[in-house]
Amino acid sequence: MKVTEITNTEFTAMVQAASNKLNKNTDFINSLNVFPVPDGDTGTNMSLSLASGYKYVNKDVSNKVGDLCASLAKGLLMGARGNSGVILSQIFRGFSKSTENKTTLSAQDLADAFVSGTETAYKSVMKPTEGTILTVIRMAAQAGKKTAAMTNDVVAVMDAVYENSKTALKKTPDLLPVLKQVGVVDSGGQGLMFVLEAFDDVLNGRVDDESGEYQPTDAEMTEMIDAAHHQSVQSKLDPDDIVYGYCTQIMVRLGKGKEVDRQFDYQTFYDYLAKLGDSLLVVNDDEIVKVHVHTEHPGKVLAWGQEFGDLATVKVDNMRLQQETIIENDDADKQTASPIQKAESLEAKADQPVSDTAVIAISSGNGLNKLFKSLGVNYIVSGGQTMNPSTADIVNAIQKTGAKRALVLPNNKNIFWQLNRLLKWLKYQLRLCIQRRSHRELQRCWASIRIIRLMRIIKQWKTISQRLNPAR
Repeated sequence: MKVTEITNTEFTAMVQAASNKLNKNTDFINSLNVFPVPDGDTGTNMSLSLASGYKYVNKDVSNKVGDLCASLAKGLLMGARGNSGVILSQIFRGFSKSTENKTTLSAQDLADAFVSGTETAYKSVMKPTEGTILTVIRMAAQAGKKTAAMTNDVVAVMDAVYENSKTALKKTPDLLPVLKQVGVVDSGGQGLMFVLEAFDDVLNGRVDDESGEYQPTDAEMTEMIDAAHHQSVQSKLDPDDIVYGYCTQIMVRLGKGKEVDRQFDYQTFYDYLAKLGDSLLVVNDDEIVKVHVHTEHPGKVLAWGQEFGDLATVKVDNMRLQQETIIENDDADKQTASPIQKAESLEAKADQPVSDTAVIAISSGNGLNKLFKSLGVNYIVSGGQTMNPSTADIVNAIQKTGAKRALVLPNNKNIFWQLNRLLKWLKYQLRLCIQRRSHRELQRCWASIRIIRLMRIIKQWKTISQRLNPAR
């Protein structure tokens, strides 16, 4: 059915659906994160940013879509986290400027809003890089503009925007070498595609499935297994190669505080910060300005902000120290064992074959590894919060056991989607039983009875399985 306008009710539903979809797919987006810093938080940042935006929209009682767009932009700006969150906020800041004072949105209004969002996002970035979220919004907006010139159906325009966001996302590895190297698409672009997909679902009247989680195709799964793209990308970066070592983020309340002695001028404010580092993002409205920059002098960034207002929030991370920690953890894992570690109790003895059922745990740290081994785990795949194992590692571990069935303990939500897909991909080889408990939760209950009970159940389950399926 043809739809010629988007009302306040539909727009609110679109934002809510997008927020929900990002939340449900946070782990998958995180798993793709390799640019600009492979810290595995793009999905988290985008999800929390949009959740803040929806909170503002939900509180707005206006019946004008333009007002709701302004609330969305404000909420996104206030809650923006990281590069991806800030850029997402700028897309909808431009969207809001284009829809100001509009009660409903026509097909042309919708297309114009996406074009405006693209322009604002590009302007907000110090050095726009193709192969990122910017490419995805640009190509999607171009498709929307072209479609709006031929029809007044907002659904058709949104369909074009969404479909071309998928096309653009697939092209990101060809535009950004680091993505192609590890076999992934851009994480920020993937997050934006989920947002546009949710918008399109609402306008088409599609009901989201029960989980809302992304399920890659068999072809994508095979490609990811071959690429082994989750191996420790972070550990390959030398801390000394980080030119500007402090990730510095501040939010300034303009005109507030005792140190104010300047009238805010965006260009003056921006130009000074541009001299202090890179990865600079500066966004503002009439009341606040938000800054993200990598610099050697975080104190200068803070002092500069105080000349225009008081500091509402401050966050400074030593990225060299973070990188050293990642490398140390990676080296510790390598010293403990190879990427796929065979449990000591079953090491290299041909006369002790693995039973029909194998238990594989994904773990890092000597303490947890020893606990798993002592309780009968057959293989340990090295992995943790900063180093997710590849799908190939997990498949190889299962296949090396020679077992017909496997119980896999992922212990990290970032890789649960991979293993869930393996249930289908390996349906003629193995049947997997996968638990959702995260690695962090396992650490928290290190000394608790729950994990002991869990492992005892595993031992009992293996014993029963061996009795029911005796070796021949």
